[in-house]
Amino acid sequence: MRINKKHLIILGSVLSIFVAILLLVLVGKFFVFAENSGNPTASSSSEIQSISDYDISEFFYFKQEGKASWYGKRFHKRGTASGEKFDMYRFTAAHRYLPFGTIVRIRNTQNDSVLLVRINDRGPFVFSKIIDLSYNSAKYLDAFGNPFVEIEALVPKSDTELEISEKYYFGYSFEYPLVCLPENKIVFLKEFDVFEDALDFYKTAQSEFPDQFLYLFVPFDQGYKNIKYLEEQKFYVGYYASPNKEKQNKYVQINSE
Repeated sequence: MRINKKHLIILGSVLSIFVAILLLVLVGKFFVFAENSGNPTASSSSEIQSISDYDISEFFYFKQEGKASWYGKRFHKRGTASGEKFDMYRFTAAHRYLPFGTIVRIRNTQNDSVLLVRINDRGPFVFSKIIDLSYNSAKYLDAFGNPFVEIEALVPKSDTELEISEKYYFGYSFEYPLVCLPENKIVFLKEFDVFEDALDFYKTAQSEFPDQFLYLFVPFDQGYKNIKYLEEQKFYVGYYASPNKEKQNKYVQINSE
C-alpha cells in the first residue's frame, strides 16, 4: 500500500495527540499521589533534626596554626605553671594563654595524625612556636621535629552575650567537628577523674558505637586556675542523642572490659 505525504501528516498528528493525553494522565496521577501522601519525603526530612540544630560551639571556637615544640625528661616531675607536676608520659601541653584545663585537638599537618591534649602549663617561650607538647604527646603525633600543626579548642568567654540557662558540655572528637551541646542531648557512657583514662575509653568506645557521634565531653565552664581546683575536673565519654530515637539522658551500661 502506498502511503502519501498527507497520510503521514495525519498519522503524526494522531500520535502527537495520543502522547499528549498519556502525559496528562500520568501527571494527573502524580499530583493525586502527592496530595494524598502529604509529600512524606519532605516532611520526614524537616522533622529529623541534626546535631547542628543544638550546637553552639561557634561562640567558643578557637583555632591557631603554627609550629609545635616539646619537652620531656629534663622537666619530668617538676612543677608546672598550674601547680601540677609535669609528667612527660601524660597527654598534656603548654600554651601561652589558653586557660588551664582546656582540651585542645592538635593535628600534625605533616602526617595528619590527631590527638587530644590538656593544657596544664605555660609556654612555649620560643615565640616561633605556638604549643609545647609533653614527650608522650609528641611521640603519639610523631612531632619531634617541630612540625607545623593546627590546634582547635573551645574556650569559655566572659564577654560573650550568649545567655545560657541550661547546662552545656564541650565535645571533643578525633574526627568530628568540635561541638557544644545541652546536657539533654547527650547520652553519657562513663565519667572519669583522669583525662588519660577518659581518652583511652573514648578510643575503645569508638569501635563499640560506630554509628554514633562519639565525643569526650567536659562541662562548658570547666577549667581551673591552679592545682587547688584540679580535683573538681570531670571528663565524660558519650554521644549525641539523636531526637529521632527515644533516648534519655542517663548513663548507659556497657561492657568496658
